[in-house]
Amino acid sequence: MLNVKPPDYRFCPFCGGLLITKADTDRLRRHCDACQWTYYPHVGASISAVIVRDGKVLMVKRRHEPFKGTWMFPSGFVEFGEHPEETAIREVQEETGLETETLQLFDVFQSEDDPRRPGHFIFFYRVKTIGDTLRNDDDENEDIDWFDPRNPPEVGWKSHRRVLIQLASEIDRKLQEGS
Repeated sequence: MLNVKPPDYRFCPFCGGLLITKADTDRLRRHCDACQWTYYPHVGASISAVIVRDGKVLMVKRRHEPFKGTWMFPSGFVEFGEHPEETAIREVQEETGLETETLQLFDVFQSEDDPRRPGHFIFFYRVKTIGDTLRNDDDENEDIDWFDPRNPPEVGWKSHRRVLIQLASEIDRKLQEGS
């Protein structure tokens, strides 16, 4: 379990009452005596699209913090009501201009280094795309390019580095099997 703390809200989002700390089962929770609302912290979710063609992986260079100027897989937070697969399809289109043909769950990590949503789950999908013309999302990313996972650019997120290591191992294994 990661050692992350949820937001420490002071006021009830429903009635505006002052929240107190109250024992609830085995944990201390923020609670509103005025309307009896209890805050149960929950984690968020994001996706990352692992698009591999001809032994190279598609990555985008971050325009904003955290990890501004480093590379990552096309990614985004899951919107309320969205399934992570829908998020993957949307983010691939927005960040690369490519259409998704198929996607398959590749791995799931819990974020260790994102201050925006501590401890959120990251669903990595292996995505097969249609089209060859890349379109960078200039609002979010500085650049977009293909890289050999065995020789990646500077990558900020720990989970993205782990996935690159997995991809590099796959390529090495395939090369050994072919020789």
